[in-house]
Amino acid sequence: MKIEMFGLKLPEIKPGDDLVKLIIEKAQPEADGIKDGDVIIITSKILSKALGFLIDSEKVTPSKKALRIAKVTGGDPKLIQAVLDNSDDLLFVVPIYKLAKKAGSLEKISKNQEKGWEVLRKTACELITIRDDLLGGNAGLDMSNHPEGIASVPPKNMDEIAKKFRKEILERTRNEVAVIITDTEGISPLGTLDFARGVSGIQINAQQLGEADLYGKPKYGGMDSIVDEIACASALLMGQTREGIPCVIMRGFKYNKSEEGISDYRINPDIIRKVIKEIIKHSVKALGWRWFFRVIK
Repeated sequence: MKIEMFGLKLPEIKPGDDLVKLIIEKAQPEADGIKDGDVIIITSKILSKALGFLIDSEKVTPSKKALRIAKVTGGDPKLIQAVLDNSDDLLFVVPIYKLAKKAGSLEKISKNQEKGWEVLRKTACELITIRDDLLGGNAGLDMSNHPEGIASVPPKNMDEIAKKFRKEILERTRNEVAVIITDTEGISPLGTLDFARGVSGIQINAQQLGEADLYGKPKYGGMDSIVDEIACASALLMGQTREGIPCVIMRGFKYNKSEEGISDYRINPDIIRKVIKEIIKHSVKALGWRWFFRVIK
């Protein structure tokens, strides 16, 4: 099986731009157009730009809660307030800068450590939030590739936006495609990863838990998140800084068509808290209270 990927370099996106039109036009010289069965991967940021979902942090007034979090973590109270305003629930506060200082070096993640420390000092903390029933950092707000003080806010109901994109591409090209909307999260200990935030036209999970392996044993695993794997693959072309490639076409990947979306897999905050509680409770039973106090310390 052969899989091809084509990165589409788009012009700077402005509120009101027709993204579908721009993608179709750019796909012609870069990928010989859009073909039936293609997977179209786009970043949530260009959707935010096209829809005008932007925040000027200078116009944000911090609340007492934002000021308290900023005092403890050293974060920007205006940015913290913007995150609080655009999240449905706040689960954790992660002191990014303080954790990095304990690690002591940025050589594994930054070519220019001086600039790296500057960014971490400015960011200081990350709020782990729930927005539109999705778990993520800082409610998905993103200040990169924006003028100083401007942040993009990811749109809600991204499954519906992906479905609309897919429908418009079908109407304009007569080709049936799948659409994945992605965003970047700093979850891996090795660095950031891209995840699917909105999906239409493709089966999300491999659904092979319990299927026979090469030796006929039922497999523990096989639950690959196909759309997240595609999101990560597309990030190799998109990059994170000045690449200017917010859309990728994947061709040759044989996927199962589906009308399910990310919303079918969402977990509400109460369930997340219960899961964490059960993990801690069983860890204490298995490893003892000394383990717990060592972790807290």
